[in-house]
Amino acid sequence: MLHWVYIFETEEGDLKIGLSTDFRKSWYDLNSGEMIVYLRAFNVAFDAAAHKHLLDDLSQSSVKFLINKEKEKTKELLRLALSLIQ
Repeated sequence: MLHWVYIFETEEGDLKIGLSTDFRKSWYDLNSGEMIVYLRAFNVAFDAAAHKHLLDDLSQSSVKFLINKEKEKTKELLRLALSLIQ
């Protein structure tokens, strides 16, 4: 089972961090105008929880830096994740 850590941006520009084992539900729970800007998959629940905790503790500027740095990997993983739920 995959564990997904993701960051989505709200219409207002706020960043929200999530952790889920059900990417389909997380995807369909996004409101109009919200978009996933960071995505990472883990095979081990502890690793996913630790990564989410790390993201929760980072400053907003550090999170934005990470989002920008991992933009291409996120796009690739998002395409893969979406292909799995269709």
